[in-house]
Amino acid sequence: MVRRKRSAYQTALDLLSRRDHFRRELVEKLRTRDFPANEIEDSIARCEELDLLNDERVAHRFIEVRAAERGWGPYRLAAELRQRGLSADDADRLSDLSEELAAGAMRMALRKLEVRAPAGWWRDGQRRARMVSSLITRGFEAEVAIAAVDDLAASREINHALDDQ
Repeated sequence: MVRRKRSAYQTALDLLSRRDHFRRELVEKLRTRDFPANEIEDSIARCEELDLLNDERVAHRFIEVRAAERGWGPYRLAAELRQRGLSADDADRLSDLSEELAAGAMRMALRKLEVRAPAGWWRDGQRRARMVSSLITRGFEAEVAIAAVDDLAASREINHALDDQ
C-alpha cells in the first residue's frame, strides 16, 4: 500500500483544527515540512478565503489570554504581535487595551509579583523599585507601574496596620 503525501492545504487544515495560528506561524510550520513555496501560498490563501486563518481574530484572543492570565501590558503585547507577523500599526492598534482588560492585566501582574515578594515588601524601597521594573518589563508604562505599586503598597500598609490592632 502506497501512502499519498498530504498536501500543504491538508496539513494546514490539520494544524488549524488543533488551534488557531498566526499566518506567519502557519507558513513557517508548512515550510519546515518541506512544502513548495507556491503550494504553501496557495493553501494559506485558501485558508484565508474560508476565514480559517485570520491574524486579527487570533491576535484578539492572544491579547485576552496574555493580559488576563499572564499579566502582560500593552507594550509587551504589541511587541509579541509584531514578532508573530503583524504590522507595527496593527500590533499597536490591537494592543490598545480596554480599561477593563488593562486593569485585569495589572491585577494579575501584581498578584504574580507579590507572590514572590517577601513579607513587608511595601516598606522596602528597593523591592518596590524592582516591582515597578518588573511591571515595565511586562509591558506597562512607567507612570502606570509606579502608581499601581504605590496603590498596592498603601493598601498593604493599611491592612497590616489593621491586623496589628
